[in-house]
Order: sequence, then C-alpha cells, then structure tokens
Amino acid sequence: MGERARRERAGAVIQAAIATSVERFRVHEPGVLVGREPEAVHQARVATRRLRSDLRTFRRFLDAEQVAECRTELRWLGAELGAVRDAEVLTERLRRHAAEVPDDQLLSLEIGFARLERRWIDARADLLEAMHSARYDALLARLTSWHDAPPLHDRADRRALDVLPALVERPWKELAGAVRALDTEPADHELHAVRILAKRARYATEAVAAVTGRPMARLAKKMTELQDVLGEHQDAVVAQAWLVKVAADASPAQAYAAGMLAAVEHASARRARHAFPAAWKRARRAHRALR
Repeated sequence: MGERARRERAGAVIQAAIATSVERFRVHEPGVLVGREPEAVHQARVATRRLRSDLRTFRRFLDAEQVAECRTELRWLGAELGAVRDAEVLTERLRRHAAEVPDDQLLSLEIGFARLERRWIDARADLLEAMHSARYDALLARLTSWHDAPPLHDRADRRALDVLPALVERPWKELAGAVRALDTEPADHELHAVRILAKRARYATEAVAAVTGRPMARLAKKMTELQDVLGEHQDAVVAQAWLVKVAADASPAQAYAAGMLAAVEHASARRARHAFPAAWKRARRAHRALR
C-alpha cells in the first residue's frame, strides 16, 4: 500500500465511490434511452444499486436527510430499470435453455416468448416515461452535483484507514447471521434474502478495498462468487415460477413444453443450491484472513 493511500481521507474515498457510479450511469444512459441495449439497462441498474448501497454504507459520514431522499429516488429509478432488465434476463435465459428442449416442442414455447415481449414493451414504456419526467431530472441533477461534492460531514475528514474498514463488519454480520439461521434445506425466498445481504456486503467491501489492500479485495472477489451462485439460483426460481404460470393458461402441447423447460430450470436451481455451501465457506475464509 502506498503512502498516498495511507493518508487518504474518508471523504475522498466516499466521493470517488459516488463519482464512479454516477459516471457509470451517465455513460449507459443514452443506450437505455435509445432502445434494445440490454447491457446498457443492466449497467444503469447496477449503478443505481451500487449508489444506494454506498450511500447506506457511508451514511454516518453524509447528511442523513439528503441521503434518505436520494436513496428513495434511486429505489424508484432502480425499480423502473429493474422491470425492463428482469424481462430481458428472463427472455435471454429461457431462449438459451430452450436449446435443451426437443425441436418438435420449440414452437409450443413461442406463446410464452410473445408474452415476455409484451411485458418488456410495457416495462420499457414505463421506464421512458420515468426518464422524461421532472422527477428524473431532479435526481440526475442531484447526482451530478454529488459527483464532485457529496454532502459530507466533518467526520469524513478523518483518515480512511482509521474509520472505513469497520464499515464492512456490519453488513458482514448481517449476512453471516442470515446464513446461520438457514435450515438444511432453506426456502427459495430465504436464499434470495441471503443474496441481497451478500450483495450489500460485497458492495461495502469493494468500496473499502480501495484503501485497505489485497485481503479486502480477496474478500470482495469471494463475495462476488457467492452472489453469482445465489443469483443463478434466484434466476432459475423466477424462470420456473413464470413457466408454471404460463402453463396454467396454455394448451396441453404448450403446457408440456413449458414443463420440460421448467425441469431444466429446476435442475439449475438444484445445482446452485449444492454450490452455495462451498461458496460461503470460501467467503468466510477470506473474511477470517482480514484479521
């Protein structure tokens, strides 16, 4: 670790974290507005999520009222982006897994894909309406001003190495507590809740790793792997539930094809469940290395 990193103020680290996410959003904003650019929607959504997480992580160093207002607005925008992104992810996933369904059953799946297309169109219309609103303009103006000057407290002038590493422990303890509370065969919604906590802990770890060096960076990497495992599980669960819903309103042939695809998703969810304990063990080992 260089001497500059040792002297870094907490406020500089917080400002850099916020600026990174604001820049990420602004870079991908045109792609979101133009049309079918799934990666642009994905990156814009990630930017809003990371901003919300960083504002939560660093809240004791920021003006509480302004942070609460901004997080509320980011939640609103993230939900609009999420509706579009969720439809894109589900479509891409089911199209990919449809390759495992016999060719003579593929045509029967098209009614489901047509429904997903309508869902995407409706969600995109709502997103564009939101992004052309005064509410969106106000949020963007706030984020632009925070890019260089977030509403920092005086305590943010303390040395980053003295005050920021402790910020990782709270989200880590929440995550560890949730994992300990899981049954041997946890419910899908419980694993999803763990995934949310894992993402929160990962974002906090990545923000602090900028000034703490390799051990924290290794923990962030293991947290990413854990989140990926749980993300695969959740995507499979969502896809399976959607297929069951489609099958309920479909013809016998369409229901049969949907059932075959649901079986593929069920297998994916089971593989992710089996991978979870090992991923968690690796994350715990990386966390212990911090000490």
